[in-house]
Amino acid sequence: MKILLAVPWDEEFGGVATVVGNLANYLQSQGHTVIFLHPSATNFLQKKTTKWGFPGYALNLRKPFNIDHPVRSILAFIAFFPITVGQLMYLIRRHRISIVNIHFPSDYYIYFALCRWIHLCKLVISVHGADLFPTGQRLSKYANALKFLLFSAHAIVAPSQAFLGDVLSLFPNLAKKSTFIHNGIDVLKIRQIDKQQTSDNSNRYILCIATHNEKKAIDVLIRAFALLKDKDERLKLIVVGDGPLRNQHEELSKSLAIKDRIEFVGWKNTADVSMYLNGCEIFVLPSRSEPFGIVIIEAMACQKPVVASAVGGIPEIIENGKSGVLVEPDNPDALFNALLTVLKDYNLRSSISINGYKRVVECFRYEHTGAKYVGLFSDLLTGNRSHY
Repeated sequence: MKILLAVPWDEEFGGVATVVGNLANYLQSQGHTVIFLHPSATNFLQKKTTKWGFPGYALNLRKPFNIDHPVRSILAFIAFFPITVGQLMYLIRRHRISIVNIHFPSDYYIYFALCRWIHLCKLVISVHGADLFPTGQRLSKYANALKFLLFSAHAIVAPSQAFLGDVLSLFPNLAKKSTFIHNGIDVLKIRQIDKQQTSDNSNRYILCIATHNEKKAIDVLIRAFALLKDKDERLKLIVVGDGPLRNQHEELSKSLAIKDRIEFVGWKNTADVSMYLNGCEIFVLPSRSEPFGIVIIEAMACQKPVVASAVGGIPEIIENGKSGVLVEPDNPDALFNALLTVLKDYNLRSSISINGYKRVVECFRYEHTGAKYVGLFSDLLTGNRSHY
């Protein structure tokens, strides 16, 4: 098969970038051809090599409507629409693309709906979470271009059964062509770390990797850690990530007199994230909503005990008490009690670390994800609908 992966960003790390990069690697390992397309400011197709090392193209994909410049955006879209579609048709035909797989859809990709309807390719759209629920909640209104793009797809893929239910609550007419495929990771890559960097037993910390926004509930974790701090005076909290609420969270740590016990380190590259994961005592994800939670399986792959809120796709990853600990969301007391229990109970900590690693190896490797995508793509090309 020849597959075009359309992704909004050319990045090496981050949830969506990791999923798509690993998918591309798997497809290539199975003998399939992979080409990327990223939106950019260039009006004509520009060849590039992506940060994952794959051949790709960049092209200006204009939205049909921009609320900040309504008239100008409509006129620009109309003027450039035939040029943009023509270039995409050329790209698809030149490389004999049979599958276009859009990740993190938006109305930028409306052009592919036309390519689909003139039978140039099969269109698969993978939704990830913030594309349809940017704050963790549904929007009051969705762009008609996005709705038409979803309607035009041959298949919709969600990262968990729970999030698929959320998507279908918005667009119930998509049910017959929708499925879920759990995300997967490269277990060996996330575990590759210089052990000397993580051998300092005096540097003990709880770790959270998340964007500083409302749905990640870092404020809940900070309040839980404030209750925990006196139980172990050497233990710190490290938060990897950035976002609009970072200053607010730093102020909260000051008000709770734990500023010196929390490190807000911002976003880190893949190697640094691996180092933090391999060195932590416990990994925590206190989200109020979570379509999947790929960082959870990264922590489990490092044989770290995980405590997370029982929301969205997380219970599809963690078997409570066996491969991790689930807590009620938005409840600092419940999170504090869970963290304290895991810290004090060596047998529990050891068992959920071991079982968590086994669960990732058995269920959440990128090879599993890739094989299911290949099955879906093959079914679409042969007319078999067994994956729905």
